[in-house]
Amino acid sequence: MITIRLLGGAKKAVGKPAVDLDRQSASVAEILQFLTGISTDARLLQPNNLIVAVNGVDSAALQGQGTVAKSGDTVTIVTVVHGGTDYYMIDSNHRVSIIGIRRITEDAGKLVDRLRSEHPGVSIQAVNADAVYGIDHLLGVLRVTLEAEKRKVMLANRRETELLLRLARTDQISDAMKKAGLKNGSAGCLIAISQENEELRHFSESIKNRFEVDDSVLEPSRQKRDLLTGMLELKAKFDDHEFLQYLLERAAILVK
Repeated sequence: MITIRLLGGAKKAVGKPAVDLDRQSASVAEILQFLTGISTDARLLQPNNLIVAVNGVDSAALQGQGTVAKSGDTVTIVTVVHGGTDYYMIDSNHRVSIIGIRRITEDAGKLVDRLRSEHPGVSIQAVNADAVYGIDHLLGVLRVTLEAEKRKVMLANRRETELLLRLARTDQISDAMKKAGLKNGSAGCLIAISQENEELRHFSESIKNRFEVDDSVLEPSRQKRDLLTGMLELKAKFDDHEFLQYLLERAAILVK
């Protein structure tokens, strides 16, 4: 028996907080197919809108929809917030505001220091938009970061630094700044993590009032892929999904 816990929109779709799947094993794809079959609103169960964790480990950091749950396991499914809000849900406790900026026009270090001073209840990091291969990439790295924090296996002392290291796929801060650090005159990405929706709303409003916000700078592109492929010295050919999974795997395997 596999226990499936449902949160947010997933709970609304199925009409209950948990269901049991009477099977010895099932992949994430098969579990979602099962839930779709018993739901009243399948739109709330679109894979791209969900975080699926097996025994507390995000399936995106494992084998994605091919991740297999076995009898006795607990699968937790959380709806990711999209559109019309100021944040995404990373897991059941943490939300994140992710904002693309067309061009950073001030000193990057001073900008981050000022934002952290103005929003003390929020964990804030800023990165080069070219290091972000789409929102799913950044959300995946954020989940890996929080999992490392939870398991006390972080490479850094602060989650903001941990995020930068894992996004850059390195354990060296200087290397991470070179590969993924915010750069003056370039497109950037501002990231704020909190458990409080209101704090993230204030952060989002503050950024939108000060900068030229443009989330399109975070989208995957051929230019970004070529840049990241060069950094990774990749020889193998990947499709977009495989490339994203490779980036997330590289972020997850970093250890002290």
